[in-house]
Amino acid sequence: MKKILILILGSICIGCSSTKDITATPAQIEALNEMIRIKEFQIESRWAYPLVTNSLSSVANSGLLPPGSSVNNIDLVGDSNYFKMIGDSISMYLPYFGERRVSGNYNSTDTAIKYNNKPDQIEVKRNDRNQTYEMRFKAKSKNDTYDVFVKLFPNLTAMIFINSIYRTTISYKGEVSKLSLETKDAITDN
Repeated sequence: MKKILILILGSICIGCSSTKDITATPAQIEALNEMIRIKEFQIESRWAYPLVTNSLSSVANSGLLPPGSSVNNIDLVGDSNYFKMIGDSISMYLPYFGERRVSGNYNSTDTAIKYNNKPDQIEVKRNDRNQTYEMRFKAKSKNDTYDVFVKLFPNLTAMIFINSIYRTTISYKGEVSKLSLETKDAITDN
């Protein structure tokens, strides 16, 4: 009985010590605060998390997803993607995995979520308790309207949640960084 109790307590201790706590250095926290203050940052997503449906499961079962991916966790390494903010302008190009609720354009080969404009209203709030920032806005493109929610963490990671009128919900996880000079020029030229 004693051995079983020791085994159970040992496994609990090992399990509790392996939980990952999101911590950030003071330099990371200051870098995020500065990027939000001047409204200049970019997010490169590493993972996409589509809403799992029967159709998406069929695609996954046929072997069409990238290596290292599952139906609800798609690896984006090697896929071009970005979310950029400069001033009040947002530019995003995010690969889309999911279902369309309404048929798209004929002969359309690019199904990504694209937006390059100034949203009507951007709401940015800081959560002092966990030192995160939350950004909400509505992005209207010529083919769709997106409700976008971005959560920026102090360890310079981010989650992007996108609800669409014509597509199923999808979210992305990636890293936050400063904008390069070339990126600033490209956004302001559009």
